[in-house]
Amino acid sequence: MYEKLWSLRKQLQYSHNLIHCITNPISMNDCANAVLALGAKPIMAQHPMECEQITACSKALALNLGNFDDNRSIAMKKSLHCANENGIPVIIDLVGVGCSELRKTFAEELLQKGRFSIIKGNLSELKAISGRDSHALGIDVGDGDREAPAKSAKWLAELARRHACCLLCSGEVDILTDGKQIYFVENGDSMMTLCTGTGCMLNVIAAAFLSVTENSLDAALAACLTFELAAEKSVSIADGPGSFHASLFDSLYGMDELDFAKAKVRRGL
Repeated sequence: MYEKLWSLRKQLQYSHNLIHCITNPISMNDCANAVLALGAKPIMAQHPMECEQITACSKALALNLGNFDDNRSIAMKKSLHCANENGIPVIIDLVGVGCSELRKTFAEELLQKGRFSIIKGNLSELKAISGRDSHALGIDVGDGDREAPAKSAKWLAELARRHACCLLCSGEVDILTDGKQIYFVENGDSMMTLCTGTGCMLNVIAAAFLSVTENSLDAALAACLTFELAAEKSVSIADGPGSFHASLFDSLYGMDELDFAKAKVRRGL
């Protein structure tokens, strides 16, 4: 498995694939730099009058509900429709749907009308969108939502089957499932929680991997391993959140097969 995922990293490195990212302005610069470090090309177009044209010439589309506003909501609807019409893979990051009824309602509309390769969120966000009780603490997981990963995996697999896509539940242990297979990824570091936008970066990195494979579960796995192993490498040379943040892009850019071999992935039942 690791060889297959590493081959996707090598494909991406020289792809120059255009990734259309409609993400929030808080993390826009970091998202663009993360995509560049991996060898793809980001474009952050979000004006409703140009977004469809941009999407049509892209290899993948990343949507993000963070820092929600009217213009981006219109652009996301238009770009999603364009991507679906043209067979372009789409990932959505359900930022804040556990604490905002506005975002939750909008996300439900997109999920009902559109098709997605990957749906990403934390445990509280995915509980909210699945109709379960959610105790989100803002955009973070609420203590009342924490449960054993194996327990979460069961209903996440059901949710993946319902939407015919891959679910990427990010957290201390990432849970990835396409409804048939389940994987648990145990890489990363708590330092990631001290930098704004790491979840957003994972979202666009997954979009970049979607541009080189039709297998959405492989794309999600490759994204989690690439980003979280880079974070581990950055922590080993950082003095704190600032130097960790700066070194993330160096670690993404310079990752080699030996780094990738440190992946901690296990199959679920």
